[in-house]
Amino acid sequence: MANSTSANLKLTVQATGENSGTWGQITNTNLLILEQAIGGFTTFNLTNANRSLTFTNGALSDGKNDVIKLTGTLAANRTVSIPDSIEKVYHVQNACDHAGNTLTFKTSSGTGVLLCEGNNYVLYSDGTNVVKLSEQRNWRAVSAA
Repeated sequence: MANSTSANLKLTVQATGENSGTWGQITNTNLLILEQAIGGFTTFNLTNANRSLTFTNGALSDGKNDVIKLTGTLAANRTVSIPDSIEKVYHVQNACDHAGNTLTFKTSSGTGVLLCEGNNYVLYSDGTNVVKLSEQRNWRAVSAA
């Protein structure tokens, strides 16, 4: 029986008896992916382009991070997207200057949610679409007080 891949975090699920002599590296990579999903942080600048988050099988990938900070001055309407079929929670800090443009966080084929400038979000992808679980409004105004 061959190895398989988990649906959401794309962990390598080792088949019994497979990977003699290499299972340790596969297990270590899986543990690093779990660490990334639980406490990983990344920043993306969206000034000049949309961002498609990736989920590579059996490897660290930018879409697996728990916390995502979005930065830059939007030169046009921008979208951050994740692949369809991924179920995952994200903590998103929108530190972008929208400059009159919109910012959407969505699955590849979903409509997603509009993110307001300066707000923090807890977002959930159900595999079909992204929904907002909570929103902390205007962190810039709160932190300046």
